[in-house]
Amino acid sequence: MVTLDVRPQLLDALSALRDRVAAARFPLPLAGAPRARANRDELLAQLDDYLVPRLKEPEAPLLAVVGGSTGAGKSTLVNSLVGRRVSEAGVLRPTTRTPVLVCHPEDHHWFSGMRVLPDLTRVWVPHQDPDDDLLLPGENPSRVLRVETADSLPPGIALLDAPDIDSLVADNRVLAAELLCAADIWVMVTTAARYADAVPWHLLRTAKEYDATLVTVLDRVPHQVVAEVSRQYGALLTKAGLGDVPRFTVPELPESAWGGGLLPASAVAPLRTWLAHRAQDLGARHDAMARTAHGILDSLKSRMPELAGATAAQYAAALRLTAAVEGAYDGEHARVRGRLQAGAVLAGDALKRWRAFPLDCTPEELLDSLVESLTALLLCSVTAADERVDEAWRR
Repeated sequence: MVTLDVRPQLLDALSALRDRVAAARFPLPLAGAPRARANRDELLAQLDDYLVPRLKEPEAPLLAVVGGSTGAGKSTLVNSLVGRRVSEAGVLRPTTRTPVLVCHPEDHHWFSGMRVLPDLTRVWVPHQDPDDDLLLPGENPSRVLRVETADSLPPGIALLDAPDIDSLVADNRVLAAELLCAADIWVMVTTAARYADAVPWHLLRTAKEYDATLVTVLDRVPHQVVAEVSRQYGALLTKAGLGDVPRFTVPELPESAWGGGLLPASAVAPLRTWLAHRAQDLGARHDAMARTAHGILDSLKSRMPELAGATAAQYAAALRLTAAVEGAYDGEHARVRGRLQAGAVLAGDALKRWRAFPLDCTPEELLDSLVESLTALLLCSVTAADERVDEAWRR
């Protein structure tokens, strides 16, 4: 059995790491900056929403996040596992606008507070129709977490129906990725028609990269091709190094045709049993929790040097840009000093007034002409320096 060695020094180190990662900025548009910003945000989400809360309170219920691509049947699956409609399902896309977390009533206190997903506003109305509007006027549905309770779920595990990872709505995609970062268990749902698509495989490879506790569901499989599709999907998983991942198949049924019904209990019984075992068996629970936590910790060995490298690239670029500014202005400064020593201010109108002073020129007129001549010289030098900087920065 895998266990977590949660020492105070580890939490202190993670807290310090979190602060330094949050302070990292990648403002310059270098080639790796977008990836660095995405990696930083993902790491912060994993630290804030999963790793630190899990290490602080290992006795908290497991959180199984149900994710996948558009139309995979995630909400229908969650509703069927619970035994009643808790999450909106249907043919309209995107369907899941507000993520829904379902847990046993005894576990409600673990999720009603800000222990995990602290950036999401909690909304809880017992046995609320999922079609009803629970939001306050003007509230962003993508930043709200609906918390439901159901006696049909075993204590010790909660299900979270996430928005589509490939949603046309950008906020939904961002939130789906954020929710997956909070999961003890990733439940990846795909269909017989889309199991080879890029999106589900991106999620599967990410889970493998972090060594997360993972289970896959092949949904809506026609009876006549169950054996063949299941065999091909299993071969793809094995080729990707995921052959040992628990895999469940849900047949295509009339209840799933429009995404609005509940599947028969027998259709989801194997997955429900697997999840219940993780919640109720102490060894299985610790294995699931510790594997995901250790996977994230181990991933820091490669992720932190990558972030550090991106930070170093930003710093080096900033030094080069600063050097271009300093070089341009230092050069113009030397040129201005040379021109001043050569008497460049005494030119044009200033020279005429100098020669006419004091008979035909007052001190004020002479001073004004000298100021005007010096100003023109400085403005010319600043413009030249700016042009050099602009050229250097464009390069």
